[in-house]
Amino acid sequence: MTRARVERGWSQPEAAAALESFLGTRWSRASYSAVERSVDGVRIKQFSADELLALSRCFDRPIAWFLTPPDGIIVTTPDRPRGLDAAQVASALRASRRSR
Repeated sequence: MTRARVERGWSQPEAAAALESFLGTRWSRASYSAVERSVDGVRIKQFSADELLALSRCFDRPIAWFLTPPDGIIVTTPDRPRGLDAAQVASALRASRRSR
């Protein structure tokens, strides 16, 4: 979210104000800041489908853009405790597997 906000030239309060019409509520500056810090913090933000759609519409980015971690971030999952890198996550967002 930081990258999307900075590319728009918005401050955190400006981004929160822009999101308000898409979310139906306004995030406080502290809440918005916590969301941006959550990518590499202890308290990871879990987004609802409505929030992801609001982010996509507000920042004019595809939802997958917000789900792909920045370069250098490792995503751990129950089946990959050592983690997946950003390229593997991006690949998973584009691909689909059919179960047999």
